[in-house]
Amino acid sequence: MTLQISQQPVLSNAERASFREQGYLIRKLLDDASVGRYVAAVEEARRERGDRQRMSNLQFLQPGKAIRGIQDIICNADILAVCRDLLGEGIIVDGASLFYGEAGVDYRQGWHRDVLQVPDDEIDLHWFSEDYHYNYVQMNMPLTTDGCLWIVPGSHRRQLNAEERAVFGNTEKMAPVDAPELAAGKQILLQPGEAVFYNNYAVHRGWGGVLADKRITIHMGFHSAQHAPTLHFGVLDHTEYSLEYLSSLAPCVREALCAHLVERARHPEVNVFHAYHQQFLRKEFKTT
Repeated sequence: MTLQISQQPVLSNAERASFREQGYLIRKLLDDASVGRYVAAVEEARRERGDRQRMSNLQFLQPGKAIRGIQDIICNADILAVCRDLLGEGIIVDGASLFYGEAGVDYRQGWHRDVLQVPDDEIDLHWFSEDYHYNYVQMNMPLTTDGCLWIVPGSHRRQLNAEERAVFGNTEKMAPVDAPELAAGKQILLQPGEAVFYNNYAVHRGWGGVLADKRITIHMGFHSAQHAPTLHFGVLDHTEYSLEYLSSLAPCVREALCAHLVERARHPEVNVFHAYHQQFLRKEFKTT
C-alpha cells in the first residue's frame, strides 16, 4: 500500500543532480493560507494541552501526542512528489516531529551526522561515500522564518576532512557544542512554507543561538519502498498504532500509517535500529 502512483517528475535533472552532490534541496511548497492553518492548529493544540514548555520536540503522529490539525501534511502531494523524484516510487512516511521554540530560547547543537543512535562499532564508513545508496530523505518545513539548519554541502559523500576531524575528535557522531565553526558550514534560511530536503548523513547541526523569534517547524523523514531500507527507516513508533487509533485518523493519514506498517512488516531487519532510536530519544532528547 502506497500513497501515490507514478507521475511526471517535478524536479529538473539539474535539481536532482544538485541534491546528490550537495545533499540538500529547497522548494517552496505551502501557500500562506496553509501555513496559517497549521500555525493555528499548533497553537490550539498547545492551549488544549496546557503546554507551557518553551521548547519542545513533539512526535505528532503518536497517540497521546497527536496534533490532528497538522497530521495531513504527511499526505501533501507536492512533498511526496519531491520525495519520489529523490528516492523512487512508493514513498513511505517515517518520522514526524514538530519543533517548537519560543523567542528567547537558547537553541544550540553540535555539528553531527545522524548516526547518534547507532553503537560506534556498528557505524559503517561506507555509509559516507559516493556510491552508497541512502534510501532516506529528511525534510524541514518551517511555519515561521527559520534559519536553524546548518549543513556542510557534499559532506554526505565523503569521510570527515581534516577540519571536521579536528572538531569531531575520535567519533563519527557529534562535535562538542562549543567546537569551532566549520568553514564550509552553510546556514539554510527558510521562509514560511519553504521546505529543505536533505541527506542527514551530511555534517549538519541545529543552531539558532538565542532565538529572536518563535520557531515552529515540521520535521519529517521519508523512505522509498522501491529500495532496501537504510538505518533510519523505523523512526516512527509503529507499536503504538492500534486499530482503534488508526480508525480515529483522517483517511489519508490512516492510509499513510498503514503503508508504513506494511513496509515495516516487509523489513523486520530494521527493528534493531528502531530500538536504538527509541532508546536514544529517551536518553538524549526530551520529547513530548
